[in-house]
Amino acid sequence: MADPTSSVVSGLLIGLGLASVTPVIDDGALFGAILGAWLVTSTKRDLKVWQRLGSLFLSAGVGYLFAPMALQAIPFITSGGSAFLCALVVIPISIKLMVWVEKADIWDIWRRIRGGT
Repeated sequence: MADPTSSVVSGLLIGLGLASVTPVIDDGALFGAILGAWLVTSTKRDLKVWQRLGSLFLSAGVGYLFAPMALQAIPFITSGGSAFLCALVVIPISIKLMVWVEKADIWDIWRRIRGGT
């Protein structure tokens, strides 16, 4: 049986380890991404609970991931605002792009990339 001192010391070391990781996370961007993802998932009515959770995590993750790039493009908003916008916008644009790529042939895609019509 472990004595109370070793439990306290191990808990303290685990807490310090987690505390050293958390400064890497931008809390404003994380909060904005979660709010944007919540807005996206709350508007979808026909999803099961596990699908809502998946949509929430996917939108929040994409919002947090794309927030620095959006912040460079629109420097007058906060990191939370950019994450919120990315959580709202990136997934629908990605779905539209995926549908277009599935319907288009390789030469049509090549012409669009090269700038031709």
